[in-house]
Formats: sequence, structure tokens, C-alpha cells
Amino acid sequence: MSSSVEITSKRCTYGCGVEIYWKTDENTYFELSTRKKHICPNRVANKKSSITPPSIDTSKPTYYNNKKSYYSNQPKPKMSNSLELLQGSIADIQRKYEILSDIVTEYNGKIHGSQSHIVNVENNSISLIVYYEVPEGQRDQVKQKFNNFILSVIV
Repeated sequence: MSSSVEITSKRCTYGCGVEIYWKTDENTYFELSTRKKHICPNRVANKKSSITPPSIDTSKPTYYNNKKSYYSNQPKPKMSNSLELLQGSIADIQRKYEILSDIVTEYNGKIHGSQSHIVNVENNSISLIVYYEVPEGQRDQVKQKFNNFILSVIV
């Protein structure tokens, strides 16, 4: 008694037209009709094709060269992390957040996130903690500018 194993075949991907199947124990493709190892003539021809890799002298478009030189000459500055606690009505918090965001952006920083907490439901008061980073040495300037702006505009 012999067990029959169904062979799943496919056409050679290199376009020679031969039906092939994968033989697992030998880890290679075999031809369905001859049951011999398949060596595709098109694959061998493709290795010797007229397509050649670019030479070392081939230059990239200037866009890539400019980007590369820009980033390689500009080391990332060290950053300082901080936070601000904003309190008040929702309208006040929105205005303060926008002001803080503008100041942080002005100093080439980034806002990283925030957490809100309801303080008093009766008067619609909330608090918002805003996390941000600015280049090292500018944290105090950002805090001072934010506090001065808040004191002069929102009272």
C-alpha cells in the first residue's frame, strides 16, 4: 500500500513556463513533469543581465544631499522637561493652554501631553497638568514668559 501525497505545483516565477513544486526534504524546487531539480534558464540569464548597480560615482539628487548635510550638522539639543498646572473654568484653561503651547513652540519645544481633573463641579472649575519640553537652559524663560503673560492678560 502506498500513500498518495498531493503535490501542489505552480509555474516558475522567472517565466520559463515549467510547472514546479517545492520538495521540502531537499529544500529546493523540482519540475513536475521530470521530477528533477529545476534550474531555471531565465534565472541564470537574469544574473548575467545588463542591469548593473549604480557606480560609486553616481551622485544622489541634491535633495538627499542637502537633507543629509543639514541633519548631520545639526545635533539634537538637550531638552528640559517641565509641567504647568492650569486651573480655572474650561474657557480659562483653553486660553492658558493655547498661550503655553505658543510659548513652548516659540522656544522650539514640544507639548507632550496633559491630564485633566475636575476640581469643582458646581462652578465648572477644572485643573489641567500640561507636560512639555524645551531646549536645555530655556525652561525658566518659558515659565517666566508664561506667568507674565497670564498675569497681564488673564486676571
